[in-house]
Amino acid sequence: MMTAGKRIFALALAAVLSLTAGVALHAEPYGPAAAPVTLKPLAAASFDAGQKHVLSYFVGGSGACRLTVIVFDAPSLEAAGSTTATTRFIVPISSGSSANLDTAVAKTLRFSCSDDAGAVTVSTSERVAPRAAY
Repeated sequence: MMTAGKRIFALALAAVLSLTAGVALHAEPYGPAAAPVTLKPLAAASFDAGQKHVLSYFVGGSGACRLTVIVFDAPSLEAAGSTTATTRFIVPISSGSSANLDTAVAKTLRFSCSDDAGAVTVSTSERVAPRAAY
C-alpha cells in the first residue's frame, strides 16, 4: 500500500513527465536573476533547490491565481528506493500581485499573477546577505 507521501511524489513525478509545457528554471550561481518564465494554467515549472526539488503549477480564475507548489527530495542514485519527504501547499495570489518562496540554497522564486489571472510569471534570483558596516 502506498503512503500519502509516495502518492504525492508519484503524482508530482507523473506531472513532470507528462506536461510537455514544463520548463526547468536554473539561476546562475552568484549571477543576476534568471530570465522569467511565463506559465499558462496547468503548465508546470520545476526548479532545483539544492537537495530539494520544487514543482509548481497554477489554476486561474475569480481574480486570483491558485498556485500549487510541491517540494520533494531531489532524486539521487544513493537514495533510490528510500522514502521521500514531500510537501504540497496551495497559495492564492491576487491578480496583479506576487508571492516569494525562499529556498535553503539562497535563491528566491517569485511567482507573479497577471492582472487577468491568466498567467503566472516565475523568476529566480540570488539572495545576498547585506554588507556588514565597517
